[in-house]
Amino acid sequence: MTTFTRTIGVLLLVFCGNFQPVRPAGAGGAVAVRRHASAATRANANLWVRSAHSTELCDIGRGKGIVFSPDLSEPGNREFFRALGFAYFEDPDWRNVLSQLKSYNQSHPSNPVEVLLIQSHGTNGDALKLQNGSQADAARSYISAGALLENLEDSGVHTCLLAACNAGRLFRPENVKAVKPGEGNKLFEPATLGIINASSAFDLSQSGVTAERRAESHLELINECHVSEFSPVARAALVEGSNARLKAATRIAVPEMLIQLLLHDERLHLVSEGFEVERSSAETDDSYRERLISRFLNFVNAVAARERQASESSPRAD
Repeated sequence: MTTFTRTIGVLLLVFCGNFQPVRPAGAGGAVAVRRHASAATRANANLWVRSAHSTELCDIGRGKGIVFSPDLSEPGNREFFRALGFAYFEDPDWRNVLSQLKSYNQSHPSNPVEVLLIQSHGTNGDALKLQNGSQADAARSYISAGALLENLEDSGVHTCLLAACNAGRLFRPENVKAVKPGEGNKLFEPATLGIINASSAFDLSQSGVTAERRAESHLELINECHVSEFSPVARAALVEGSNARLKAATRIAVPEMLIQLLLHDERLHLVSEGFEVERSSAETDDSYRERLISRFLNFVNAVAARERQASESSPRAD
């Protein structure tokens, strides 16, 4: 990419609070302090193999769902991810999200959500937070990691990917089932829509849903792009797939973890056991992140090109 046409969104949930866009140097905005992530301990399981060989844009997200906290989203998110075949959920109330997910799977028996990516606030690793904004009276709800897994039982989801800062802390024994905000945690704002905890009888070790997170403590990043950054062929397909609701200037927010999953990136390492205690401000460095974004754009462009080629080579009825 020759110029920065996007804002790198950093979920500064460790020290700074809520999401604020961080612009690269020279773009007139703040520059974040960057630190490298620690060494990973286990390679990423190939959860998204089929997506790498997609021949249509709507196949990229087949069988996958995304939950976005509203204040971390962008105007084009819902239509963009739906055009790629994802089930998309965006609401500040966890109860609504869980209800919508279950209703979706019941109404889509041939293509249910089996893998769910959660792009939410991590609240310093004390709870998963969805909210409309940072105001004290904003619509906002919290859920513990254990409660999330308990509520996903029998929903059709078998793997839940947690793209929240310091997600490993969510599994500490003292708060994995019941949300217990850490002392002095300024990121724990009024729960205007309530808190969901797991039942006392829930046994995390017996859960039929696997929770995956980064092996290392990490800040999760969201990359802001514009539809105009895709190739003309991909743009045309996205506009068509959204019934013309997506425009060239439409902004979208794409989680870094999602990009790494789609690309089978060698730096993404996931674990499903254990927990973390320490908070970390580690994150992907700027140059590697920019390469990831370029690779993501190229990935979508390549799928759109294969789709166009297949369409043009298909025999037409006279």
